[in-house]
Amino acid sequence: MFPDPHEENGVFKIDNIQGKRFSFVSPSSASGFRVPAAGIVKYFSQREQWKSLTVDELIEGGPNKFFSEVLFGQSHQGAAINLLSGKVDIASFCDACVANYIELVSGEENKPGAVYRVLNNAPEPFDKFPGAEFVIISSTPVINAPFVANSSMLTADEIKRLQDVLTSDTVANNPRIFATKAEIDAGFKPLFRKTKDERFLVVDDSFFNPIRELR
Repeated sequence: MFPDPHEENGVFKIDNIQGKRFSFVSPSSASGFRVPAAGIVKYFSQREQWKSLTVDELIEGGPNKFFSEVLFGQSHQGAAINLLSGKVDIASFCDACVANYIELVSGEENKPGAVYRVLNNAPEPFDKFPGAEFVIISSTPVINAPFVANSSMLTADEIKRLQDVLTSDTVANNPRIFATKAEIDAGFKPLFRKTKDERFLVVDDSFFNPIRELR
């Protein structure tokens, strides 16, 4: 798969994504559309040709559009499958949503230049592409969606008790919720992949303002 058209002197860039076939997740997805689209607009709006480019303009491809074609996978797995099947040249999807189907072949996890391979025993829908590889050309941290409580239905005490349970060490160390690669390989299918100190935290509503600003 090398030389890679997005690599120059060992550095991966998104300069050559314009004009390609691209897959997002869905127009309403933060990590699968809004965040990557905002990054693309910020990067390319520095160029005269695309100085007026907007996020919404990336929804459609075609002549005189930024992308030649735009597909939506309707899920992070679906966007990845669009890439692996050759329907598109580049795709945007959340690493955590496809972690159970792939393995790192080379490079640093979730960093530009990292090469991933579909597991030989990957379940559907990746079972049709065992051994297929792809390379990360850009990676952007995305704020996870929150767990929220309806304060009109729950008392302040009930909410506090839920917070205490969710932020406890018991939950953080439960492999059915946060699992390491070894635990996943052993058969656990968690909500989240644990790479270091992942756990639930109580945050203020303003923590999510960066996502609101993408609208």
